Amino acid sequence: MENNAKGKLTIFLGSAAGVGKTYTMLSEAQQQLKSGVDVRVGYIESHGRADTERMIDDIPVIPRKNMEYRGASFEEMDLDAVLAVHSQLALVDEMAHTNVPGSVHRKRYQDIETILDHGIGVWTTVNIQHLESLNDLVFELTGVKIRETFPDYLLERAEEVRLIDISPEALIERLKGGKIYAPGKVEAALGNFFQKANLTALRELALREVADEVEEIASSEEQLAAPVTAERIMVCVRPETNAQRLIRRAWRMTKRLNADLVVAYIKRPLTWRREGDGEYSEEERERIKSLHDLSQLLGADFVELSSPDAASGIIAVAREKKVSQIFMGRPRTLNPLSRGRNTLLYRIMSELKEVDVHVIGEDPREEGGE
Repeated sequence: MENNAKGKLTIFLGSAAGVGKTYTMLSEAQQQLKSGVDVRVGYIESHGRADTERMIDDIPVIPRKNMEYRGASFEEMDLDAVLAVHSQLALVDEMAHTNVPGSVHRKRYQDIETILDHGIGVWTTVNIQHLESLNDLVFELTGVKIRETFPDYLLERAEEVRLIDISPEALIERLKGGKIYAPGKVEAALGNFFQKANLTALRELALREVADEVEEIASSEEQLAAPVTAERIMVCVRPETNAQRLIRRAWRMTKRLNADLVVAYIKRPLTWRREGDGEYSEEERERIKSLHDLSQLLGADFVELSSPDAASGIIAVAREKKVSQIFMGRPRTLNPLSRGRNTLLYRIMSELKEVDVHVIGEDPREEGGE
């Protein structure tokens, strides 16, 4: 890690709820406690599972913080108390959790980063479907849109990523046996997320992600010994396309190539807007902000292009940033025989002959954008 004063992060990664992430984490934390390590529970969610609750008995627990929101009471991790206790190791469940409004941070992973920055080690749990860059792929595979995510850079920051693996068949048996959800929720889960095909796909994603992390570490060590020419990828997004999906697809490629990412947002020309709308509509401002936030989350450079000639703007940025690959959404027309030769795609390909251009298809289940 870059700063030795920071705490070390260990992530217990699973393919789905019920694989045993929290139980394994608590079991190993008990061994740490017996060996003299100062371990505290910052936040553990047992989901009413008796085996998990028994594992907490011997580990000191930092009391949670009660919070009121819209007339209801919630319990969240007390970040200030965790920092004040300053144990050697804090156990913090469900890294992708969204905190109740009014908390110090919006997301629990931000709490974890603060704890690490104060020199406290953290063990945490999370499922593969919550990884930000896999959001669209998980939707394509399972048909389920995941709302709570965490940034990929935390996997890179982790000292260790522990894969907690179980076969889909064994996981379904655990579900039927009431070891994951209450009996009233089992049938709904079996008919929805806990279908064997979904669990198999998620398991493969988890296995691949951990393998990729190992490969990236080895690749980084090789590059230190023999530096190579860095790749730089640019993804071009428009207001009317599924921009977030394109950004995540491009980011996955940058991760494989150890490349930098530039996100170029092509604003709507004023001529497209109704007279009196002002420079940009509230909807577009919100869209720009959401894409800027996603780019920042993934560590990408965000550029807004407001040139009336989108192709010229993209070409100029590509040359300025020394881009080697460009990702774009499928163009409205693919007919090169009429006006096609003057379209955005063909102009970029003809003027940037040294740049690879990738055209990404749309997901028919997401018509109408994000």
